[in-house]
Amino acid sequence: MLNLPDKIFVRIILGLGIILLLNACEGHPRGVLSQREMTGVLTDLHKLDGCLYEKGYQYGHLNDKAPYYKFVLNKHGITEAQFDSSLVFYTKNPKQFEEIYTKVITQLTDFDNEVKSNKYHPVDSAKLAIIKVNLWKKAIRYNFNKDSVRTKLNFEIIDSTLWFGDVYTLRFLQRITPEDSCTNQYVVMRINYVNGKTDSARVESHNDSLLRRYTFHMPVLRKLKIKSISGELLGSSKFKGTFNASLDSISLTREYNALKLDSLHKVVQKADSVLNIKKSKLKPDTLQKSKVLQKQPDKKKLLKPFRQIEKL
Repeated sequence: MLNLPDKIFVRIILGLGIILLLNACEGHPRGVLSQREMTGVLTDLHKLDGCLYEKGYQYGHLNDKAPYYKFVLNKHGITEAQFDSSLVFYTKNPKQFEEIYTKVITQLTDFDNEVKSNKYHPVDSAKLAIIKVNLWKKAIRYNFNKDSVRTKLNFEIIDSTLWFGDVYTLRFLQRITPEDSCTNQYVVMRINYVNGKTDSARVESHNDSLLRRYTFHMPVLRKLKIKSISGELLGSSKFKGTFNASLDSISLTREYNALKLDSLHKVVQKADSVLNIKKSKLKPDTLQKSKVLQKQPDKKKLLKPFRQIEKL
């Protein structure tokens, strides 16, 4: 028979043994996140990617996106080094990584169903004011072969109603075969402003016969007047030789809120007025010119200050 101290000692040993056994079953070294922890972090990161995509940060913007990723890691109480180490470990253990991603996909699917059922965002009257218009007026389907005239299939949509606050989405299917002789293929979409500035999104394309779906989602973030929306669907550095490509289901939609349109117009007009005031300060008015003429009738002396103003 064991006395009381011996029984307590045995229980402690058994407890430690169970803990060690569970850690051994988990199969990861110290400092690496458990499967449950890794599942939670990856699920939140994928939700974040979806949000950033909707905000137009799917291409580049690494410096802008970094604080959001850091927030997710802080939420789970882990460092970037811990996450990187865990990612390396699970990449080398694909069976465990597959188990993690099975759970991640399940959680994201459940979340998507909840969003679609308006659990987090109940439908209100304001959403009914959002209007979608297809701006694409060209053919939605193209099939180019070796006898076709080479083209980058560029487009430009000029419309004075395009405005700050709009969201433009370009979608299409593309297939380029290996017989096509173009090199460094790309697709690009641009938002061109009246002052010469441009926002653009560019992605590489491939001549490997695979059918790919491209989606460019670009919100207008600058408070400037828009000149046009342009781009190239079959861009390449080499623009000669055999042609063999096809495109299908091309659309370019504009999404805007009709209720907010007037207020957005005022914002842009205010920005324009401030810019015009700054420009006007660079030019002397007629009254100032008349005073200068009265004091300095010599024309050669008059030319000096006006030349300096032109350089500005």
